[in-house]
Amino acid sequence: RMQGRKEERFDSELAIKLEGGGKAVARNVSASGVYFVTNVALQAAQLVRFSLEFLDFPSGPIEVNCSARIVRVEERGVGRGVAASISSFEFRRLPNAGKSSH
Repeated sequence: RMQGRKEERFDSELAIKLEGGGKAVARNVSASGVYFVTNVALQAAQLVRFSLEFLDFPSGPIEVNCSARIVRVEERGVGRGVAASISSFEFRRLPNAGKSSH
């Protein structure tokens, strides 16, 4: 059993855009870290930048730009699972394209 997790974390299928091209899917996100699956070749200790989009955020769509350091990479057959520790993030309001969510 995992103990000592103070932060709220949520399981997700959130699309991540990696800087420099490449896509990933976040499996688990908290304020201090992220775990995502990607086919981009990343290495432990590497610094990575990526953005997450929350299109159905209550106040309108936002993008979160993150800088993170990779702490662990696991080969997972088709892709690799990457755990990264987020060092900074900034929120950016996205222009509301006026598309309805339904």
